[in-house]
Amino acid sequence: MKLINKSIVWLAASCIALAALSLIPVRAETPTDREQAMEHKFEKAEKYYGECKNVSQGDFETIRPYLKAFTDAEVMAEMMADPAKLAKLMQVVNDPRTMHVMMKCSTEPVMWDTWMRGLSDPVKLMNAAARFFNPMVYFKWAMAPMNPQMYAPMFSMMNPQYYVNWTNAIMNPAFHDPMTALMNPNWYTPRLQWMMDPKSFQPMFNVFGLADPAGVPQAAKQQ
Repeated sequence: MKLINKSIVWLAASCIALAALSLIPVRAETPTDREQAMEHKFEKAEKYYGECKNVSQGDFETIRPYLKAFTDAEVMAEMMADPAKLAKLMQVVNDPRTMHVMMKCSTEPVMWDTWMRGLSDPVKLMNAAARFFNPMVYFKWAMAPMNPQMYAPMFSMMNPQYYVNWTNAIMNPAFHDPMTALMNPNWYTPRLQWMMDPKSFQPMFNVFGLADPAGVPQAAKQQ
């Protein structure tokens, strides 16, 4: 009997805790000085997108919000919390031009700086986690099979332009850069320098309360 009572108390406490967390306000999208310092400017991503065939500035602006999901935990949590948005993200990523940008950016030290700051920011991580304490998230996912937008990735593969884009990408030497760059010894130099530089890991040092090995805080870098 005591075990049953303890189980009921524990269950009630858990429900109260989850309800309280669901009331945590998610940070507004209004930019602040702190957010602007961490904002990814995507200059390199835009440059890499320009290496693709048959693209324009307007095309890149269309995919920019989806690229941001891979640099910001809050944006990714928002995408994952909404099945329709996640389906659109999958559709955007399943494009050779987007894949080209993501593969090249993922090996850039400036992108590693972005991830290091984002993964060591407790406010950003808390805001991302708080989205999943909202019961509406699970209601949306329960209704997802009846949402036509969920099938957007499948429908996009029925579009002939999808295969034209892949053909153009395979015939474009720039599309193979992420693989051929590994054979260039100079490619490794800036990346090894980033790994050997204690200031690269300063955000993590700050989380654990460690002193800056270099004695100078790492400034936010232009991305």
